[in-house]
Amino acid sequence: MQAARPDQSAALFKVVLGLALYVVTSALILRFATDGHHHSTIWPGNGIILALLLNSSAAIRQPILCLTFAADIFAKSIVWPWTPWFFASAFLNVAEIAWVASLARLYTSHDKPFGSARTVLNFMLLAGLAIPFIIATPAALVSCTAYDGTFSLSFWSWFFSTSFGLLIFTPTFTSLFGGHFLQDLTDNGSYSLWKVGAVLLCQAALSALVFSRNKYPLLFIPAEALIISSLLIGETGAALSFMIITIAGLVCTIGGIGPLGLIHTDRLGRDVMLQIYLFILLLTERPVSSILMSKRALIKRLTAREQMLTLAMINAADSILSFDRDWICRWAGGASLSLLGVANENLPTLRLCDILESHNREVITLMETFFDAEQCVAILEIIAPHTRDTTIELNFRKVFDAGTAVAAIATIHDVTRRKLKEDDIARQSESDPMTGLLNRAGFQKRINALFDSAYSDFSLAYIDADHFKDINDQYGHDAGDTVLKTIAARISRQTRETDIVSRFGGDEFVLAITRNQKDALATLERIVQAIHNDPVTLDTGETILVSISCGVAPYSVGVSVESLLRQADGALYEAKKAGRNRACGLSAVIVSPPPRAS
Repeated sequence: MQAARPDQSAALFKVVLGLALYVVTSALILRFATDGHHHSTIWPGNGIILALLLNSSAAIRQPILCLTFAADIFAKSIVWPWTPWFFASAFLNVAEIAWVASLARLYTSHDKPFGSARTVLNFMLLAGLAIPFIIATPAALVSCTAYDGTFSLSFWSWFFSTSFGLLIFTPTFTSLFGGHFLQDLTDNGSYSLWKVGAVLLCQAALSALVFSRNKYPLLFIPAEALIISSLLIGETGAALSFMIITIAGLVCTIGGIGPLGLIHTDRLGRDVMLQIYLFILLLTERPVSSILMSKRALIKRLTAREQMLTLAMINAADSILSFDRDWICRWAGGASLSLLGVANENLPTLRLCDILESHNREVITLMETFFDAEQCVAILEIIAPHTRDTTIELNFRKVFDAGTAVAAIATIHDVTRRKLKEDDIARQSESDPMTGLLNRAGFQKRINALFDSAYSDFSLAYIDADHFKDINDQYGHDAGDTVLKTIAARISRQTRETDIVSRFGGDEFVLAITRNQKDALATLERIVQAIHNDPVTLDTGETILVSISCGVAPYSVGVSVESLLRQADGALYEAKKAGRNRACGLSAVIVSPPPRAS
């Protein structure tokens, strides 16, 4: 309740202030700007009440309109002799205000009246043209009946009078009643409040000078000054400047001084000339002000987006680069330093291959084919140029202009974790979980790569643990697993990194020894001896004497992997047939270790 009372008091104060301004301005206009038989040059009261309605809740708008009806009759009664036609004139004023207010959604943007160029244009069409034009017809009939005037003169006098009142006074008083007048004056950010005040004072002084000079007609100067005001202090300042020009012109015209006083006509003629001048001035200033408003709004949106983009780029984990068709970097943002080893400010003018420090085939192919390819997207995965421990992915997307690819945007992000996980998954899928050696799939992948490399000096060996089933039966499967692990470890110690060591399953091992046949046989000799000469110690403390049999087949051009495996398996059969614990080629025993000392 306590919070609601200040709001109610503020709303009541605005209503009282608005109605008081309506009465005072109307009485002054009727007293000094009319002769009692014609409409005034301008009627600011309608603009004041419309501004009040736009800043009031829906619940009190109807009471405000009823009070405005009474205030209109009261103001006329103060200045003119009473006539029943006051009711008709007041009703038409209130009807015009209510009609324009009911269409507020057409000239309101984001709950702010006149917030964009489009809403300003809509307001000009509604409040400055359509509605005053419609209301002017019954108003002219009332005027002709009450004061014996001509219909056409009464029509146009009413039209311009209320139209100018709405167009000129509503924006400024809307800002005043809304409580954000000072903020709106400085909203464009170009000038501080005291500088805005200085511009308005200069506008007032210039208007007073122009409209008070009888010798030289300088009516074009306020128009130029008004446009300058729009440039310097924005929409609200320009609206206030227009009010100042209107008031200066009205005061001087009423007093019969200034350039309009040079016209050889009566007071009504000068009033009409002032209306025409203001109309031309309005047509000159409003479009310019609307264009400036649109540009300011666009600049604000672009500035806000640029700030958001800058903030996003500062905190981004990715890097974004823009390249022209020659693959020269034109813009860079984001985490370029951590991903590429080069700061953003140093990337423009560098070519893609120089940034990546790479002239590998994939990069060169991308640079040669990307812009001519049908695909709009390309993905490249490479090692980061500044560190070998980081893998980066570059996602390229074309930028089109008039249907032609003119540039490319590259999004770069760190995929090291994903790559490591993929490699780990690949290792797990290609390795034997018990021994850590390659499994059949891993062996197949490595041997295919060896075949594709056209490397021809290697041999394939098939290894089998002797009497392994007996070991399992006598000592158990755990002991059998220990034996297999020991055999795998001893084979690995006797081979090189370039050799391919795998376990196909059970007690079967397959080796690809990347040496000539003679060296391969020497390697197998060391493996047979290493396994036979050193008993395997079980977890129970027992020791087992273990041996293996090996079959080896040298590679020859044109032989497939499957054929080579069959040859090695045949040699393995010969080794077992010859007494085991040895390695055999296709036709003879190659290695037979000496008997162990008892």
